[in-house]
Amino acid sequence: MSNSTRSSLESFYDIGPCDSTQTSSIADQLRAVTDTEMCMVDYKNCSVLQCMTCNTVLGDSLGICGEVQSLQSIICLNVTEDVRVNKKLDMSLKGKLASSTYQVLHCAGCHGTVGLVLHSTPEHLSALRNLFLLRKELINCYMLKSGTCVKASKINFKHRLVDKNINELKQHLQAQLKQVTILEGMMEKLSTHNVN
Repeated sequence: MSNSTRSSLESFYDIGPCDSTQTSSIADQLRAVTDTEMCMVDYKNCSVLQCMTCNTVLGDSLGICGEVQSLQSIICLNVTEDVRVNKKLDMSLKGKLASSTYQVLHCAGCHGTVGLVLHSTPEHLSALRNLFLLRKELINCYMLKSGTCVKASKINFKHRLVDKNINELKQHLQAQLKQVTILEGMMEKLSTHNVN
């Protein structure tokens, strides 16, 4: 960028040249806010959830937060676009889902039922509301590390706390908010400095 272009842009936006001390100060402050702990995912130990009938990919182990043994279902925070949510709300009056309303999940490949999403539930199922519950007996898991396919009913899915994911997200958003606040303060200082 030429000096004439730079100066016309600076006068247009009413900003002065930024010296190296301002740049390093901004970088230092932003570096202090950023989280130093890197979240590394070992993708080799992940698995892909597939429809047992047609092998359509329905999700992966990164979206799994546990299982409900009483319902023989895998709890997922997210699934692929190939999981279709039935628009009709169903209600169960008997069994383990008694007094619950839910939507059935279908595989986009074979149109078979693969699970459900609970909406209104009794208190003992309230933690499962609005989560994807994939039926273990209808799912295969392709294990990336070994390259083998295993029935989901043969696997014990560890509980990953949803609260932990929410707390991580909250911390990340708070760090971003702090960065924005620092930048706002610096912009305010620069604008008052240019006015004087």
